[in-house]
Amino acid sequence: MNEFARQAIHLLVGLAIAAVIVAAGAQVSLMLFTAGLLGGFAILDRVAAGKHVPIVSGMLDAVERDVRIPGFGAICFVISTVFCLAVFPEAYALAGVVTLAVLDSVSTMAGTAFGRHRIRNGKTWEGSLSGLAAAALVLLVLLPPVQAVVVAGCAAVTELVTPIEDNLVIPPVVCVVLLLIGA
Repeated sequence: MNEFARQAIHLLVGLAIAAVIVAAGAQVSLMLFTAGLLGGFAILDRVAAGKHVPIVSGMLDAVERDVRIPGFGAICFVISTVFCLAVFPEAYALAGVVTLAVLDSVSTMAGTAFGRHRIRNGKTWEGSLSGLAAAALVLLVLLPPVQAVVVAGCAAVTELVTPIEDNLVIPPVVCVVLLLIGA
């Protein structure tokens, strides 16, 4: 498995999800992503049954980690996006998706390349701080500077401490933080 390729896909897909939200709005995005979940589950059911699904099987073979459920991280990403779009303002959901895409990808890439000082669960200071900085910089497009740093910091801490799949947890945490700070 090529971790850099996997994280590059994570980043690009996350930013594509954000672009759909910006272009289509919350309601249409909610319908598209829910339909995508249904289709995705149908495809992954075939893969889990040992069937070859063109394009999907090759992608999973190339970049998927050894997991019990194929595509689990992607499923969690879309589920958390759908939840945030359904429960929170569109701008909060967008910030949650962008934060996850950038923070998670950059943290892993930087940690893999430059990480020397372990914090927890194989994560490093170098990776975590790089992800936090990259997320804060990108969030400056969506939020005032102090809010961007607070959101990125809370998301980085969440990624370090959560025992649950971070793709499922980070977007709702970002939305709750934005709600609490009155963004």
